[in-house]
Amino acid sequence: MRICIVNEFFHPDSTGGTGTVLSDLARALRGRYEDVEIDVLTSRNLYRGEADALPSAEDWDGVHITRLATPRPNGLPTPLRLGANLLFAGAALLALLRRRRYDLLLVGTAPPTVAIAAQLLKRLTGTPYLYTVYDLEPDCAITLGLLRPDHPLTRTLRRCQKGWLHAAGRAVVLGRCMRDHLGRAYDLPEHRIAVIPVGADPDEIVPRPKDTDFRRRQGLGGFLVCYSGNFGRYHDFDTILDAARRLQTLRDDVTFVLVGDGAQKPHIARRVAGEGLRNVRLFPFVPRDDYADLLASADVSLVTLEVGMEGLCVPSKFYSILASGRP
Repeated sequence: MRICIVNEFFHPDSTGGTGTVLSDLARALRGRYEDVEIDVLTSRNLYRGEADALPSAEDWDGVHITRLATPRPNGLPTPLRLGANLLFAGAALLALLRRRRYDLLLVGTAPPTVAIAAQLLKRLTGTPYLYTVYDLEPDCAITLGLLRPDHPLTRTLRRCQKGWLHAAGRAVVLGRCMRDHLGRAYDLPEHRIAVIPVGADPDEIVPRPKDTDFRRRQGLGGFLVCYSGNFGRYHDFDTILDAARRLQTLRDDVTFVLVGDGAQKPHIARRVAGEGLRNVRLFPFVPRDDYADLLASADVSLVTLEVGMEGLCVPSKFYSILASGRP
């Protein structure tokens, strides 16, 4: 069986997000099924940080990776970001048409437009595709107030999204709330949706003692409230910072540890500095090999979403927190 995974980010991307999840999936499939051949179409970009001249082609543990030279959309204004997304989808479609036919295409939502390539390839060649929905657009942008529900662009994007979902052999979502939203918003029958949580590797993340390398290196003691992951627009950090401000006058043994990066990090840093929040510490992402140690450092770990984002994205860090044995 020949499968092609199309996603903007892939190995060696290891800082979370779809690139990491799909890399783990590809390697697991290769390890479990000898008769499965897996190709990957991705970009030469990393989800976070700059890539050091990633090769245009690579064989990684039996997975054949082709990297397309397309613009990096992160940090671009919305119109330019949409243009970069469309360029990746177009480049992926051209690359797919030049190859012999696959038995199955697997596409995600990075970028949100990549399903265009899958739908067009199905029309032209009959190749079926699975559509794995991580973050649902334009619904997320509408909820955050970035797009008006009645804007012509919004209506166009919703029509496109409905077409992509209904053309897929199956839509794969991360949680029941997302499954229910697809039924309400896009009339997608429940039998066309599979709920497959991302989960956590029980061999990689296990409960550990609280006396960790991370605590020692950073000089951290007392009760730690930890958040680790993307500081994205979908996440509510103001509530966390409000709690830190109130606790600062009540408890001197509680520290809020925020580890990661993303669009909201400058806002968080400004609030911490401007309000003198001495009980909030900001750190960059830790290497993947140190992630279990970081999770073990917490007395309690945080999962946060903006109001209204339920069913539009699912914080997969929840499963890693459970595996770490922390509340």
